[in-house]
Amino acid sequence: MKKFMMAIAGIVLCLTANAQVNPMFTELEDYLQEQGIEVFYSQRNKGEWIDHERSASFWINHYRDFPDSVMALRNKPLQMAMDSIRRTFSVLSTSAAESYMYEYHRGQRDTIEYSIAFAGEEGDSALSFKHNNAVSFRNMREVGRLHYNNTILSADTFGNARYWHHYYEQNPLTWEQLQDFDAEGFQQLIEPFFQAALKEKGVKSYPIYWRHDEGYTDSVYWSRGKGSDKETSGGLQFKYTLSHDDDEENKHTGMTTGTHYLIPKEKEMLALELLHRLDSISFAYVNAHPEQVYSYHRYNRYYKGSWGALVSGTVHYRNKGRGYELNCFLDEDGFHIVSIVTLGEMWMPRDWTKLKSWINGERIYFKGMKPKDSKK
Repeated sequence: MKKFMMAIAGIVLCLTANAQVNPMFTELEDYLQEQGIEVFYSQRNKGEWIDHERSASFWINHYRDFPDSVMALRNKPLQMAMDSIRRTFSVLSTSAAESYMYEYHRGQRDTIEYSIAFAGEEGDSALSFKHNNAVSFRNMREVGRLHYNNTILSADTFGNARYWHHYYEQNPLTWEQLQDFDAEGFQQLIEPFFQAALKEKGVKSYPIYWRHDEGYTDSVYWSRGKGSDKETSGGLQFKYTLSHDDDEENKHTGMTTGTHYLIPKEKEMLALELLHRLDSISFAYVNAHPEQVYSYHRYNRYYKGSWGALVSGTVHYRNKGRGYELNCFLDEDGFHIVSIVTLGEMWMPRDWTKLKSWINGERIYFKGMKPKDSKK
């Protein structure tokens, strides 16, 4: 394990040195974090390119029940961050290949749209797309965007700011050289940390087995971002497909297996330590394997009710119906980490944290974990 981590550290240092990110973007993102604004980082292997994304969002509030002086004090760090973003984009526009800046202000209504793009090689030209007052750029090495808009709701005004920064690093491998994400190899690296956590009092693990066979349908399901108040015996929390529409071999079938780890709320430090170790290994692993198709998201904490994927092994064209995910989230039961492999489509049942298995709508609960209002 030590040799692996030392080798990975060298690879990451090399990649960092080769990633010629504009230092003004880096300084800006460091400043945003100093102001208490969380900057998210993700990395995706898209084949020819590896996409590095940093993003941040925040609200500048104007509650009419509070004096302007109070709101000005509360919003000062956010306003300073906003001004810093605008100044950075303004300075960078003088050396950018292309840039776009739009501002509209009238009373308490504000709209700001900034976009900026840097070419990778001399002669590169951007593909620009305009929607309303916003412009996005494609086919460029580095792109930054700022969106700010006031939304008036009843007596209050909320200014929603969103910042994006993409850097595209060329993958040394060709599309034909890409391989599926090695779920088994990755799991071997993280398994010792799970086993160490399970030695702590109160930490538990549960097997996951969700399956739906050809011909089984479920008319009601809870999809990501959408809700429903209907009940069915086989109701799903969400479902999505890892296969393409023309992939007849895996169409409308799926099996998800893996392990669900639960750390009680009172062991927050243990949960955070495990998350940080998994994050470190995940980041090192994807950088050591540019031949594998993946998505990586940095998580420094657990988000309540949010299914956060640290790593997902995206499906490669040679094996369309297979994928891997390492997820984390927080709810009333504690800190959850889920490591799963899916063949075909993933259908996630409701009450899944309490289920021993879910097969074509038939649910078998772990002993003593069946909800009182469950019909089955």
